[in-house]
Amino acid sequence: MTKLWIIAYREYVAMVGTKAFLFSMVMMPVLMFGSLFLMPLLQKIGGGRELKIVVADGTGRILKVLEDAAAARATHLDSNPGQEEGAMQSPFGGNADKWIFSASDQPQLDAESRLAYSNQIRQGDVYALLEIPETLLQPPVSPGSTASAEQPVFYANDAMMSEARLWCSQLLSQVVRAERIQQFQLDSIDPAVLKLLESRVDIAASKPIDKSSEGKPQSPIDALKSMFLPFGVMMLMFMVILMAAQPMLESAMEEKSLRISEVLIGAVTPTQLMGGKLLGNVAGSLVIFVLYGAGGIFVLNQQDMLSSVSLPLIPWFLLFQILGVLFFSSIFLVVGASVNELKEAQALLLPVWMVLMAPVMVWFIAVRDPNGTVATALSFFPPSCPLTMVLRLATGVAIPVWQPIAAAILMIASTMGMVVLAGRIYRVGLLRTDGVRSIAQLLRRAMQAN
Repeated sequence: MTKLWIIAYREYVAMVGTKAFLFSMVMMPVLMFGSLFLMPLLQKIGGGRELKIVVADGTGRILKVLEDAAAARATHLDSNPGQEEGAMQSPFGGNADKWIFSASDQPQLDAESRLAYSNQIRQGDVYALLEIPETLLQPPVSPGSTASAEQPVFYANDAMMSEARLWCSQLLSQVVRAERIQQFQLDSIDPAVLKLLESRVDIAASKPIDKSSEGKPQSPIDALKSMFLPFGVMMLMFMVILMAAQPMLESAMEEKSLRISEVLIGAVTPTQLMGGKLLGNVAGSLVIFVLYGAGGIFVLNQQDMLSSVSLPLIPWFLLFQILGVLFFSSIFLVVGASVNELKEAQALLLPVWMVLMAPVMVWFIAVRDPNGTVATALSFFPPSCPLTMVLRLATGVAIPVWQPIAAAILMIASTMGMVVLAGRIYRVGLLRTDGVRSIAQLLRRAMQAN
C-alpha cells in the first residue's frame, strides 16, 4: 500500500509541479472563452472603414433616401465614435463602418451586370450590391391582398451577418410604410395612432421564480445568463477531464519508450503502478477543479450570478468529476501503454474524443429540454454521463431524484469495470514491443491477460 501512495505522489508532483501545467491552466480558458473578449478588440481594430455599396434602384426614389440617411449616420458617428443611433448598436462595440451609396449603371440589372458587380464584390472593389425592384413601392391590389412585391436583394460576401443589410432593411421598411400611408389616404390620421396600430407585443422570457427573486420575473439579460450558465459549468468539467487525462497518455508512452516501466515493475506490480498513477491523476484534477472553480465563483460573483448556482449541485459535480477523470484517464493510460507512436494513439483515441465531445455538441438541446429524450439518454451512456448529467442539474429544472442517483451508480460501476479492463490490458501491453493499431487488438490483449 505504501508503494501505491509513493507512485500516486510521484504522479501528482509530475503533473502539477511543472511549468507546462501552469501554462496549460492559463491557456485552456483562453482557448475556450477567449473569443468572447477578443471579439471587441478585433472589432475596434478592423472597424471604421468606408464601404462602397452600389444601389440598383428600380423605383428611382429610394437611393436619395439611402444617401441622406447614410450621411446623417456618418455625421453622428463622427460626433460619437463607435455609437450607432437607435437600435442599430453593434453587438461587439468597437468602431462602426461607414457606408457610401452610389447608383448602378442601370436601374434594372440584367444577369450580365449582376455578375459583373458580383465579381467586383469578390475582388474587394465594392462592398455590396443592393438591388431594389421597381415593384417595391407599387400599391397592392387591395389592403388585404396576399400578393407581395418582389423582394430586394443584398449581395455581399457577409450578406447574412452584414449590419449594412439590416440597416437598409429597416430604412426601406420605413419608406414603404410612408408610401402605404399615402396610397391608402391615411395622411389625415395622427401618426401616433398609426404607430399604436403597429404595436408589437413581446413576451418576456423568465425562469420559474423562487424566494430569492421576490416574486419578480427575470430580466432578459438574467434569462440569457441562466441559459449559458449550465454550459459554463459543463465546460469547466470538460477542461478538467481534458487536462487530467492527457498527461496519462504522455506518461505511459514516455515510460514505455524509455523502458522506465521495466525498472518500476521490478519494485511494484503493474496493478500498483496503474493504481498509483490514477490516484495521483485524480489528486491533480482536484487541484485544477479548485483553481478553476475559484475563478468561476469570482466571475459569477462579479456578474451577480452566484445565487444561480445551487449548493446541491456542488457534491454532484465533484462526484461526476472524479468518476469522469478516472474513466477517461484509465483509457488514456491503457492507450499510452499499448502503442509505440503518437499517430497510433490518435487513431485509437478518436472514438473516445467523439463520445467525450457529444454533450458539448448537443448542449443547446439539453439546456432547452433537460428531461428530453436526448439529454436523458446521454445521461445514462457512461462516456457522456458526467458532462450531460451535470449540465442537466445546472439548469435548475427539476430532474427526477432517481436519475442522478442511478447515473452515479452506473458511472461508478462503469468506472470500476473500465479500471479493471484497463488493468488487464496495461499488464499485457506495458512490456510488449509491438504497438496496437485497433480497438479489437486492445480487447484481444485483455482476453490474453488471464
